[in-house]
Amino acid sequence: MSEHFIDQCSCGKVISQCRCGSPNKKITVTPNGCDECKSKMKTLTEFGKRLVTLNTGAQGLRGGLLCEVKEISGDAPCMDFIASDETLDRYDEVVSVDGWQLENFRKNPVIPDCHDYSSIGKILGRAQSIAVADGKLVNRVEFCLDNPMGSLAFKMAKGGFIKSQSVGFIPLEWTNGKNGNDGNNEPSRTYTKCELLEVSLVVVPANPSATIGLALKSGAIERKDLRDLAEYLKQFCSEEATPAGQAGASAGGGSDAQLLQIARSLDQALRGN
Repeated sequence: MSEHFIDQCSCGKVISQCRCGSPNKKITVTPNGCDECKSKMKTLTEFGKRLVTLNTGAQGLRGGLLCEVKEISGDAPCMDFIASDETLDRYDEVVSVDGWQLENFRKNPVIPDCHDYSSIGKILGRAQSIAVADGKLVNRVEFCLDNPMGSLAFKMAKGGFIKSQSVGFIPLEWTNGKNGNDGNNEPSRTYTKCELLEVSLVVVPANPSATIGLALKSGAIERKDLRDLAEYLKQFCSEEATPAGQAGASAGGGSDAQLLQIARSLDQALRGN
């Protein structure tokens, strides 16, 4: 380790550092390195294969929340996303809205497509604000119109084709439910305290033809939007990009392949409509 060093946990806490006053200390990040994060990891083992590595390097969960989406008056490209249901999509689980811890998300309120932080090409915008209000998780998304994917996301949200958000979080406290025979079945798990780290939208799904095709036919988006996005994404990758499933240790190659695949999928959607 460098003579002038800071060893920092992925949560941001300092684990150890040299005693010198040098301003040029080398920072190394240890995933889940502090005692608190290690304790969390021991507790999280019950989630098994559902655990994923979040954008901070911490281990946590991801799930979808159904939202009411409202357009904001004025010229700013903003929409309010109001989590109208505490139930996690695809899971018989509930996130208690009063248990959200939002401080760490507010430090980096980036909104990407599909939790992909690997390229600026996938950044849709940012959360101007996020809070719990009237018993609901509410965040105002300002879309980046300079990015064709952000522009597409804004138009699809306005057109009613984006009705949910995906969140990435660290469960801190929860209770496991009991499904009885008395008709009073509880959720399989209720999260009473969670640390929010990610908020994401799904603009280009794995099979874009259906959703994007409907958006085209409705007039919510135009063919030019897809052409602009396809050309934009191709700037970030090459035709020789490593296939995503064969990227191995090359994270850049995997990202290139994913962006190239999205661009090709958009071309196919254009040809099919």
